[in-house]
Amino acid sequence: MLVPWARAACPYRCFGDTNLPIRPLNRKRGMKMTVKYRKLLIYIAILVLVLSALISGCSLLGGKQEKVPTIEMIVDNPLPIKRIDEYVVIPVADLKEIAPDFSPNAFIITQAIGNEEIPHQLDDMDNDGEGDEIAMLMNMEPSERKQIVIRYAPDGRAVNLGYDRRTRAAVHSEYEGIGWESELIAYRIHPDHRNSISIFGKQEPALSLDKFAASVADKGYNHLETWGVNVLNGGESFGCGGFGLWYRDKLIKPDDKVARYTRIVADGPIRSVVQVIYDKWRVGDQTLRVTATYSIFAGQRWTRSEIKIEGADNPTKIAVGLIKSDAGELTRDEENGLFYTWGTQSHRDKPDDLGMAVIYPIESFDSFHEDDKSGAHLAVLNPGADNEIAYWFLAAWSSGDMGVKKEKEFDDMVSSVARKLRHPLPVTIMPSKSPQTEGTPRESK
Repeated sequence: MLVPWARAACPYRCFGDTNLPIRPLNRKRGMKMTVKYRKLLIYIAILVLVLSALISGCSLLGGKQEKVPTIEMIVDNPLPIKRIDEYVVIPVADLKEIAPDFSPNAFIITQAIGNEEIPHQLDDMDNDGEGDEIAMLMNMEPSERKQIVIRYAPDGRAVNLGYDRRTRAAVHSEYEGIGWESELIAYRIHPDHRNSISIFGKQEPALSLDKFAASVADKGYNHLETWGVNVLNGGESFGCGGFGLWYRDKLIKPDDKVARYTRIVADGPIRSVVQVIYDKWRVGDQTLRVTATYSIFAGQRWTRSEIKIEGADNPTKIAVGLIKSDAGELTRDEENGLFYTWGTQSHRDKPDDLGMAVIYPIESFDSFHEDDKSGAHLAVLNPGADNEIAYWFLAAWSSGDMGVKKEKEFDDMVSSVARKLRHPLPVTIMPSKSPQTEGTPRESK
């Protein structure tokens, strides 16, 4: 995915580099609306043609009947609960194992019954110019099994009209870093020595990073709007879900000598992903390269944080934290791999209730610490042998119609999220029905 402000020679943005152009915040509304509706009419015309070809099997030229290759998949809900806007991520490599002629350049995903399209997007996760993952959103009834179908054109080109934008990733100098959001919550990270994560709360569903950046200069960080307000400034602590390295029982944050780069990996509509790379992070006598990747899905408050450490002789522990507050009561649940704080701990002029939580792999837990120097509650985690580990964090503000009002409500939310994250929707890819290929069923990673 091309990043609008990145130089052609480098896909990364070095933190603090103010020479890179940023997409302008204000445009002439009349011109914008005219272009928008003109494009919409064109897209509708293209959509009718493309869907007709893919679903019915007719070619676009001459009406020649051709069998469109398909890949069938089975998606299961392993829990006896209804799940809305549940994420599914399928590596393109898994599809190509079943159907070597599969092309991520032209495909559509529908339910097998009814041909209802499933919202999806193709993301280039490793910046090599090729799509690596297909992210989808699905609604599942309790314990439901659902069959879905990918129809594709091996030699086609993509025509993706997109879906309602429900996530966003953006860099704006006004909030000192890189931000990502769903329609329910927004986060931003300060990728300097603080390495802390701040929270934008929302009173109604909306995407607000651009609006927030446009309003900071005139109204400051704490001016309340229905679309959002800064409810937590991570400051010198960890904020909500920030991390550091843990070496010889000591927390090590990146110092000013560490080079930091930020990159937008994906920018919606159903998933946004941002990345921060820390180069030459000194730990003992080792110089490490640490990559942190943060992703958020539409309809969700949680962020998945994936940490990859390179250059270490042995697995390097990380410490994940929540900012400490006299008004925020800590709850720990090691059995279910989570901890959270709740209380009148927002950073608004008149503080109100805010909940923050961290969910981690139970098998990775090492120890828990109260770190006065960083002002954080810390969980120390052991990465795998590959020096990679993932954890999740989330926040919920009490204001507005979609606010979480009581601690019990937040406790139930965190427990529900943790349960669903530990029981993702498994996907079984069935043998390809491409005339040119054969395959055997396999479960997607």
